Amino acid sequence: MPPKKKVDLPDHVREAVLEDVALDYKQATEAQERYKIRIYLAIQQGVTTYEIANDLGVSQSVVSKWSREGEQARNRRLGVDPDRSGELVTNGG
Repeated sequence: MPPKKKVDLPDHVREAVLEDVALDYKQATEAQERYKIRIYLAIQQGVTTYEIANDLGVSQSVVSKWSREGEQARNRRLGVDPDRSGELVTNGG
């Protein structure tokens, strides 16, 4: 396969394309974070990792990992300090 030819774009077009890529990446990252939070919450409501893994077609260890990451993401969004036994962090610390 021959090497790809570099396309010279005007600076304003290149900047617009890069901004669009950054926005898509940010939206995808936020969507993934919300997905993991939902998995964490489902487990907290009694849905088993087996059930989730079976529905999603992944292993239980993956579901467990996503659940842990979801808990961390949820805590960040809520402002919970993991070093202070789940206490909410206020502006005063």
